[in-house]
Parts: sequence; structure tokens; C-alpha cells
Amino acid sequence: MGDIKKLLITGASGFLGSRLLEMLLKESYSPVVYLRQSSDTWRIKNLQGDYEIFIAADNSESSIQKLFDEHEIEGILHIATEYGRQKSLSSIIETNVLFPLRLIEAGLKRGLKLFINTDTFFGKKQFDLQYLSDYTTSKRVLEGLLNGLASKLTIANLRIEHVYGENDSESKFVTSVIKQAILNNDEILLTEGLQKRDFIYVDDVANAYISVLKYGNLTHGYNEYEVGTGISIRVKDFVTGIANTANSKSNLNFGAIAVRAGEIEDSSANITALTQLGWAPEYDMNKALKKIITAEKKRFAYENGI
Repeated sequence: MGDIKKLLITGASGFLGSRLLEMLLKESYSPVVYLRQSSDTWRIKNLQGDYEIFIAADNSESSIQKLFDEHEIEGILHIATEYGRQKSLSSIIETNVLFPLRLIEAGLKRGLKLFINTDTFFGKKQFDLQYLSDYTTSKRVLEGLLNGLASKLTIANLRIEHVYGENDSESKFVTSVIKQAILNNDEILLTEGLQKRDFIYVDDVANAYISVLKYGNLTHGYNEYEVGTGISIRVKDFVTGIANTANSKSNLNFGAIAVRAGEIEDSSANITALTQLGWAPEYDMNKALKKIITAEKKRFAYENGI
């Protein structure tokens, strides 16, 4: 699918989307960035490269029709998502199901060839994640609908494990722990940390999209790629790695927080499909944490007037 050059990217102002946009520009793509009027663009405002911005009033059919009237979109990289924390169920369905379907329906009328979807390891069939059930259900609904649309265009579903990196939201687990460790909070409250996750650095995830885009021998049909390192480690060991890398004086209080109901005990990616494209993660935990903490020290020192 390397012949597709005119791409639309949703969620480009977000954590993962901004890194993917940066890499697309380095690969000489000229993407169209789909933004809402309310989008916070601080992650991409200094990016240099050839890209266009489409600012939508909303995600309605009329706004999306205008997008395709103005741009000859051949492929869509759909990164935008709504996790649903303190959001209504209708808003979750709007963002995670109706919006991508409207993009595909409008695109098919204009020769859309490829839709790359961003999915989550939460949605694996063996997991029942109660505390994000609406989010997980919405992603599973979209997955089923994409399977049905796969006779009309190429679908690639990227199922991402626990992605982390600098400039993520401070509400995210890894970034929250990093901030507390850097600022030497007296105590960081944690679960026992025995659950295992496949932690994958954000640049490796972004490169997975590029590999699928450039080297995926995709025909009409549904194609799934699991994105991770292929190895899971205990959360406790990962958090200890953060503290050690940051030379933190914080006390890691494992067991202070109860494990959530339905917590996933272990998850790791089967990366065979990606490695067959020549992709491999470039960052192990130590290399990634050194890079992240160097950057985050500057961010959090500035925020806190240090």
C-alpha cells in the first residue's frame, strides 16, 4: 500500500497521533490533519513539514462531506478515540463508532482505498475490563462493523498494548508516576503491581503504522496487527524502573491501592504479523525511560516553577 500518499489522520493533536504525524512528514507524506475547533494543538504547533489542516465544526455528515469535497483522500489513519472517563455513553459511541463510519461512508463515494484503525488490547476476547466497559464495547462494535466493510476497502486494525512516552496526558498511569517520581513526592500510591503489561514506547507504535502503510501487502479484507514488544513485565518492575531512572526519593507504596475489579492479569502482543513487514521495536524499557524522563524533567520543572 506504499503507493497511497494522500492520507487523512484523525487525532493528530493527541499523544500518539502527534508522533505519527511527525513520522509521516519525515517519510515525505503530505497528510491532511482532521481537527475540531476545540482541539488543543500544542503537540503539533511546531512541526515542520507539508501538511494541511481541516478544521471541522463537528463530526457530522455535512462536515465530513466538506472534507472529502476539498481533499482527495485515499487512506485514513484513524487515531482519535474517546476513553469515556466522565463522558456520556452517547459521546463515546459518537466518537468511537459513528465518526469513523461516517468517514468511511463518505470516503467510499470518493475512491477511499485504506482505513487503518487504532484498537486496544483491552478489546481482546479473553478480557472483560469492567472499569472501561463502555469504551471497550464501543471498540468491539466498530471492529465488528469494520469486518463487514472489508469487502469494499482494505482494513488494517492495529491492536495496541500499553503505549507510553513523553508528552502524554498527566492523567495516564505511566506519566502520573513519572511526574511524581521526578518531583520526589513523599509517597506514590500503587497497587501491588503484580499484573503484567506489554509496555511499548510511542515511537515504536508510530513506526508500526508506517510499516503497515508502506510494506503491508494488503488487499480488500480485514487485517489485524498486534502492536507491542511481545513481552510482558510486572507493573511493579516497570514502576521501579521509572524511580531508578529518575533517581527518585519517593517511597513506592505498593499495595496501597486495591486492584480494580476485572483487572487484566497479563497481556502481551503477538507481533508476528508486524515482524514479517520488517518492523521491530527499537526501544527497550531502559532506553525509553531515559529518553522520556530527560524530556519530562523539563516539562514538569517548568510547570512547577523549579
